[in-house]
Amino acid sequence: MKVAVVDLGTNTCRLLLADVVDGRLTSVTARETQVVRLGQGVDGRGRLAPAAVDRTLACLARYTAATAAYRPQRSLLFATSALRDASDGEEFLRRVEARYGWPWEIIEGDLEGRLAFRGAVAGLARPVQERLLVVDIGGGSTELIVGSGVTGQVAAVRSVDIGAVRLTERCFADDPPTDVQWAAASTLVANALAAASAEVAAAAGRPGVGLGVAGTFTTLVAYVLELREWRRELVDGYELSRETILGAVARFRCLTSAQRAELPGIRRGREDVILAGALIAAESCGAFGLDALRVSTSGILEGAGLWVAGRPDLG
Repeated sequence: MKVAVVDLGTNTCRLLLADVVDGRLTSVTARETQVVRLGQGVDGRGRLAPAAVDRTLACLARYTAATAAYRPQRSLLFATSALRDASDGEEFLRRVEARYGWPWEIIEGDLEGRLAFRGAVAGLARPVQERLLVVDIGGGSTELIVGSGVTGQVAAVRSVDIGAVRLTERCFADDPPTDVQWAAASTLVANALAAASAEVAAAAGRPGVGLGVAGTFTTLVAYVLELREWRRELVDGYELSRETILGAVARFRCLTSAQRAELPGIRRGREDVILAGALIAAESCGAFGLDALRVSTSGILEGAGLWVAGRPDLG
């Protein structure tokens, strides 16, 4: 079955065009990511910024043309944190549907986490026998999911309203942030993740293995490997230590966003939020007592592709 999925997040808009056979992604025709920053200012204003709307509509126009050529049997645009929070989120999505024909849903944090876990497990080269933690750092929220890396069954999910864009806008008024701003951000993240990890551990037990998914983690690997061009095969499965993440944090803290943008591996559109994302990544490891985690290039987009394939209402 040919499926088309758009993941409309706080920072990025992503497209997946793929075939699903017997509950597995068998081939991928397109997997695209564009930074549109739809969630720009939503944390403070509670509404979408006109410039962010324009960027997103331009991106969706391109994705819609590619999707029409692909002729999928099932399609869905799903939205996460930014449009959960924006008072005009549904109004925007109705406009998207009227203009481009995409059916849409705003999904809650629990489903967001479950889809990320499903996609991450589906992307594993070998099943993980130990209890598995998946950390999905988005622009507006972070999902912590623990379950089986063999069956894909989820035991516990917690969605925390701390993401790379939200944290940057809320705490980093200066670029780079002052020591006072950094201390406030560090305390906020540590406290939120400590509480969430305790709830997850109480419900599902302590994980033995961690997987990091989404742009913060893949960007950190690209930075560590000094990649000037994206190499999915090098990033996928890379073991990223907490010590390495903390080293990246220390370097990023001394640089402005413009200076970070010149570093290898830092894609345009992530230079201003990678510091906050790296802080969340490091604290996620610490909250679960993990010295390292592996990075997966499969996550919510792939999980959503499998989810859409199983939904006859979208046919």
